[in-house]
Amino acid sequence: MKLSGAKRLVRTARVDSTQNVARRLAEEGAPDGTLVWALSQTAGKGRMGRRWRSAPGGLYASWLLRPAFAPDRLGEFSLACGEALAQALHGFGVKTAVKPPNDVLALCPDGKARKLCGILCEASGDSKRLHWLVVGFGINVNNAPPLKRATSLRLLVKRRVSVPSVLRAAMSRLSRARRAGNFV
Repeated sequence: MKLSGAKRLVRTARVDSTQNVARRLAEEGAPDGTLVWALSQTAGKGRMGRRWRSAPGGLYASWLLRPAFAPDRLGEFSLACGEALAQALHGFGVKTAVKPPNDVLALCPDGKARKLCGILCEASGDSKRLHWLVVGFGINVNNAPPLKRATSLRLLVKRRVSVPSVLRAAMSRLSRARRAGNFV
């Protein structure tokens, strides 16, 4: 499968966390653009140590980067990732909004905003440079929403959605945002 921004694809049925796998690969020297994609996770990660329930039918991926931009731009980069993923999901006919620092919300027909996607950026480096950066994202595609305040693409568009097509859209928008923001 050809994916924009992904030079290497590590695809697996089930892992503890794509974030853990990507971090391990980063420490082992995996190249910029390595993408870890799992069909389910047993211990998905969210911000501040929260767990992300990751049942089959969702999209769970972590993108390893070896950027040259300064560490003080990490917040800007994280927001750019949120905007990129919101645009990708909007392409499936869903009204979206970014809830900083790391959520994409769907604006539902009942007027409520519900979580559709979570983003987690983790980095290693020092005050002057980043050794690696992992962008993890979980998108509720066809899976049952794990929280009452969440939703899925399937519920919103009233049909099953191809998880690979969501991954292609997400990676296209993320890689475009990386280039446009000079986050290389």
